[in-house]
Amino acid sequence: MASNQQPSGGLDLNNVQGDILLDGLAKRNETFFFFKIKEAKNFCEKLSEAADEITHTLHSTSARENITNNRGNGIVPTVGANIAFSFQGLQKMSSVLDDLPLETQDSSFEAGMKAAAASLQDPMNSETSEPAWESPYSIQDIHGVILVAGSGDKLTGIFGSSLEEVHQVSGKVRPGENKGHEHFGFLDGVSEPAVDGVNPSGTIPPGQDTVPQGVILCGRPGDRIPHPAWMTDGSFLCFRKLKQNVQDWNKFLMDASNQLGTWSGQLGSRLIGRWQSGCPVMSSPHFDDKNIAANPNRVNNFEFDKDQFECPLGAHIRKMNPREDIGRSAVNQFRVLRRGIPYGEEVDEDPSGERGLLFVCYQSNIDFGFAFLQQSWANNPNFSQPGSGLDAVMGQSNSKKTVDMKGLFPQDAERPLALSGINRFVVPKGGEYFFTPSMSALRTTLSNVK
Repeated sequence: MASNQQPSGGLDLNNVQGDILLDGLAKRNETFFFFKIKEAKNFCEKLSEAADEITHTLHSTSARENITNNRGNGIVPTVGANIAFSFQGLQKMSSVLDDLPLETQDSSFEAGMKAAAASLQDPMNSETSEPAWESPYSIQDIHGVILVAGSGDKLTGIFGSSLEEVHQVSGKVRPGENKGHEHFGFLDGVSEPAVDGVNPSGTIPPGQDTVPQGVILCGRPGDRIPHPAWMTDGSFLCFRKLKQNVQDWNKFLMDASNQLGTWSGQLGSRLIGRWQSGCPVMSSPHFDDKNIAANPNRVNNFEFDKDQFECPLGAHIRKMNPREDIGRSAVNQFRVLRRGIPYGEEVDEDPSGERGLLFVCYQSNIDFGFAFLQQSWANNPNFSQPGSGLDAVMGQSNSKKTVDMKGLFPQDAERPLALSGINRFVVPKGGEYFFTPSMSALRTTLSNVK
C-alpha cells in the first residue's frame, strides 16, 4: 500500500499506531522502555503533546518505502515510537481522567500476565508459587511500555518526572545472511495473515490468509467483543521475553536425529514445519528448497498432510496455524500479528551469553489471541488430534515430565518420541499484556483530565 493510500471501509491508518498493521515499525534495532506512572495528572496532560512524536501506520509505510527506494545506497536512518498501557496503568490514569470506561471485556488483560503465568505453563518457583521470571517482570508493577525502533526517542523527555523507568530491554535484527531469522536459524514471520481492506487484495499471494480487521483492531468488523468506544482502532499487545538455549537445541537435534534415523537439519525442519530458509516441509520434505522460500507464490501455498509423514501435528507452524486441519475459518478468528525481534549476540561472538526473542503480537482480544493459542493449542498435547504432542518450540507443561510426539520417525509416523514437558529450548523470562490505543484516543480520552 502506498504511504498516502487509505483502506476502504472507514478505517483511517493515521489513527492506528504504526507497529500494528502492514509489517509494523521499520526496525534494525528496538528498545522496550517499561515505565511506572508517578504523577498521573501530569502524565495524562502530556499525552496529547507526546502523540505528535508517536508513529502511526502511514508513517511506518512511508519509512519502509524510503528504505526500499534507497536500497543499495546505505542505511536510511529511521525512528519510530509507539506507546501502550497495562490495565494497572489505565486504572491509574482513570483516577485523573474525565471519562475512561475500563470495561475492556478481556480477562487476561485485566488480570495481567503474571497472574496467568501458571495457566500459561511458565516455569514456576516451587517455594513461592510465583513465576520464575526475571525480577523486573516478577516484582515491579509496570504501567506502560514505550517502543522505540531506531534511535532518538523524544517521548521519555516529554513525560519527564511524570514517569519512572522500571526496566528496558533491547533487540536487534541478526546480521548478514541471518537477517530475518531467529536464533535457532529459522526465517521468522513467514505466514503472517493479511488484514481485510488494509493489505490490497492484488498483493496477497496464494496461501496467505486474510482476517477481518476486528481480529486485530478493536471496534472493527470481525471484533467479537463489545469494547468501549475509546478503544476503537486500538489493539492489545502481548510482550514476552523468551530465552532461547541455542546450544541445547542444536545438541538435541544432533542426538535425536541419530535415534530417529534422520539428520539434524531435517529433524529441525519437522519440529518447526519449515526449513531454515522458510521453505515449508510440505512442499519439500527432504531438502531445503530455497527457491520455494524465495517465491511468495509458493512459500505459503500448501496444506498439511493427514498422515504426518511430511509434517508432524506438533510442528510449531502446524500448532499455531493448523489450516485445514480444523478449517481456515475456525483458525482465522484466533490469528495474531507478530512483531518480535531477536535479542542477544550471535553464538560465535558470545557462546555463554543469553539470547532469544522479544516476542510481540497484536490482537483485538488476548483471551482469543495469544492466551488461547498458548493454552489451548501450543500446550495441549491432544490438539489438533490425540497424540499430537506439545508445540515443539513453544509448548510447555509443568505437570508432565515427558510428552509423546508422533510424526518424527521418518518410517513410522505413529511411533511416538518422548520429549521433555518442560521446554528447555525456549524459556519464558517475563512479560506483560498492554493495550495500544488509537492516535485519537491519545489526543482526547486519555489526555482529557478532570
